Amino acid sequence: MTAQAVRWTGQPTPAEIRATVDAGAGPSARGGWWALLPTLVALGLGWWGLDARDLWNDELVTWHATSLSVDQFRMLIGNIDLVHAAYYLLMSAVTAVGGDSLIALRLPSVLAIGASAGLLTLIGRRLFDTPVGVLAGLFFALLPAVSRYAQEARSYALVTLAAVAATWLFLRAVDRPSRARWWAYGVVLVLVGWLHFVALLVGVAHLLYLWRAVPGEEPRWRWSATVGIAGLFVLPLLLLASRQSGQISWVSNDSDAVLRFLENLTGTLPSLVAAGLLALLAVAVAGARWRPAVLMLLAWALLPPLAGYLTFAWLHLFLARYFLFSVPAWALLAAFGVCRALQLLTRERMPAVWLVPALVLVPALAWQGLPAQERVRSNEADGQPRYLDAVRYLGQQVKPGDGVAFNDGFGGPSDIARKATSYGLRDQLRPRDVFVDAPAAETGWLTARECKNPALCLGDTKRVWLVETGHLNDPLAGLPPAREALLRQKFLVKSVQRFDRVRVVRLERKPA
Repeated sequence: MTAQAVRWTGQPTPAEIRATVDAGAGPSARGGWWALLPTLVALGLGWWGLDARDLWNDELVTWHATSLSVDQFRMLIGNIDLVHAAYYLLMSAVTAVGGDSLIALRLPSVLAIGASAGLLTLIGRRLFDTPVGVLAGLFFALLPAVSRYAQEARSYALVTLAAVAATWLFLRAVDRPSRARWWAYGVVLVLVGWLHFVALLVGVAHLLYLWRAVPGEEPRWRWSATVGIAGLFVLPLLLLASRQSGQISWVSNDSDAVLRFLENLTGTLPSLVAAGLLALLAVAVAGARWRPAVLMLLAWALLPPLAGYLTFAWLHLFLARYFLFSVPAWALLAAFGVCRALQLLTRERMPAVWLVPALVLVPALAWQGLPAQERVRSNEADGQPRYLDAVRYLGQQVKPGDGVAFNDGFGGPSDIARKATSYGLRDQLRPRDVFVDAPAAETGWLTARECKNPALCLGDTKRVWLVETGHLNDPLAGLPPAREALLRQKFLVKSVQRFDRVRVVRLERKPA
């Protein structure tokens, strides 16, 4: 690579970008292959230990949604989770082709984070230069929180990819305007809104960049028309989904949640502090030349959490995963701040000054985040018991005619144990759920409809397996009173198999 390809080129005007592209040079035409390095790092970290952690509740919901018939899916999104409908449809297509194994369910998120790291590198090259882009991609890929959501069968990695792709397409449309490029930007904005409406705040950052960096009225009119048309496709979803706002009312918005929120955004407190300090450094060293780009990144990084704080009285958004799409902006700010500060300190006499953060900060970030990287690959998602270990054992022991019941002190009304059992035994003999009138697939919700007459539902079942997650020695304690009394009267505890925070209890009917 030549010295010209890595030197600090500054913030070119759209006309300069177009001229260099036409000439076959410049940041848009050379060095793009550097994006492969962060992409491969992100993919490698995403693949590392991909199946080490069980599916947790939200991931089980993803599988549940993909297993429904068309009518059942229509009922579900009519009652709850409409905001995730686009993701569920995508995952239904994925599972139809690749199956519903744990790796197949999580693989789209791994690929999304890898693509995000690569596009982030290209954005950094466009706004600043190749070294900043590469460092930003590496910073992003190495954050433990990024690895966490790369290994989760939920929409947040794809939301991040959509926000990053929208920003990249926006910059391409500004550099070389064409109807196709603006339409591509608009289509991706629609996807952003369908995946998670909060991520649409990235469009405000784009508007700020137009206002500060792009001369003339035509680009602003094009942006307004594109966003307006995209809004026509997103607004109906938002209006309908607003009727289901109660589904996130459980999210805490107390002071502890607010304080944990930002730390969880990066994965560790030191990485949060470093990101904040380097962002301040980026603002301090930007100067007039790079100020529009830095302001856009600040808006992208700060507006989403600020919106969460301003709406805390009405909305419950203090979950880091809702704002994962803002992390790429923090990575870009950090990379620019450290590279530019080093250039100023050396008075630009060292053309390869970017090697300092590459050789020092990147390994330091990797080492500092290693314990957190190991934690996100354990079974610590909300402290959930290892249901699937218990279900695998159950699958080995169950016989035709057996029943299953649940005393799920951890999952409570969210039916985690039932979903885990349905998933773990999806291709095996599944015992009858003896205390259920209708499974979740038929109710149009995420929970089953419980039987009102336990004795009638139990019938003459001879053997019942109880999946239990309580904290008491007595596995029947905590069941609904009528159900507990029935099992005590009719059954004996024959065996108890213990797993991590979950027990499988074999109950056999007493002799007549």
